[in-house]
Amino acid sequence: MNEPTRHEEPVIDTSKMAEGERAALEMAEAARDAAGKHLSFGASLFMGKPALAEISPFPSQTDEQRQLGDAFIEGLTEFLEKEVDADQIDADGEIPEHVIQGLAKMGAFGIKISTDHGGLGLSQSNYARAAMALGKVCGSITALISAHQSIGVPQPLILFGTEEQKRKYLPRVAKGEISAFALTEPGVGSDPAKMATTAEPVDNGAAFIINGEKLWCTNGTKAGVIVVMAKTPSIMVNGREKRQVTAFIVEMNTPGVEIVHRCHFMGLRSL
Repeated sequence: MNEPTRHEEPVIDTSKMAEGERAALEMAEAARDAAGKHLSFGASLFMGKPALAEISPFPSQTDEQRQLGDAFIEGLTEFLEKEVDADQIDADGEIPEHVIQGLAKMGAFGIKISTDHGGLGLSQSNYARAAMALGKVCGSITALISAHQSIGVPQPLILFGTEEQKRKYLPRVAKGEISAFALTEPGVGSDPAKMATTAEPVDNGAAFIINGEKLWCTNGTKAGVIVVMAKTPSIMVNGREKRQVTAFIVEMNTPGVEIVHRCHFMGLRSL
C-alpha cells in the first residue's frame, strides 16, 4: 500500500466559516503541517488512507529497557500497595506529602527524562506501563504524574527545548518539582485561536510580559514551574496575517502570578 501524501489543496473549505471557527481550524492545520509531511497513523485513518508503515513493524523496546522497566514497576507497585490509600485520598481531597516525596525519590516524576538530566531514562513503553500501575490504584496520583511529564514541562523540553533549558529545568522536574500546564481560559475553553492571554515582547524580544487568566491548570496549585500558552504578535506570511501562539516556561514565584481558586473534581478530588 502506498503511503498517503498531503493534499495540495485544503481538504475543508473554510471560506464560508465564521471567523473564529476558521481561525481555529487554520491554526490546528498549521500545527499539524509543521509536524512533518507524513501523517500519523491516527490521522491517516481519519483521512481514509491507513499509513500502515507507521505501525509495522511495531516498535518494541530492548531487553535492557524491559529489565529496567520491570525493576521500576516492581518498586512502584510495592510502594503504592504499602503507602497509598486511594479512598482516603479521595475523601481528603489531597495527596499526602509523604506519597509525593516517595514517588519523587524513586524517580516517578522523571520516567522518560534522560539519566544525563537526572531522570530514569526509561522508554515510552515503560512510561505507559507505569501509568497502568498507577491507574490501578489512584486516579488522582495517575493524573498528577502523567500531566507533570506529558503536557507539563518535561516532554515539551525533551522534544523542543534548547540545551540550556534542558540543563536548567529537567533535573528539577525529574527530582519531583511539580510542573503544570495552562491553556484553558474562562469563556474560551481550550481553543487557542480565541485565546485572550497575551505575551508582549520587551527589550527587543529579550523578555515577555504575559497578561491573562487561566483555569483548569492541572497541577497548578502545587507546581513550581508551569507551561503557559499565550498569543504573541502575528507575523505576515505571503501577504496574510498568521496568528502566533507560544508556549512559555513560567516560574510560579514570578511576580504577578497568582492562584485564586482550587478546584475539587468528582472522581479526581485530589487533582
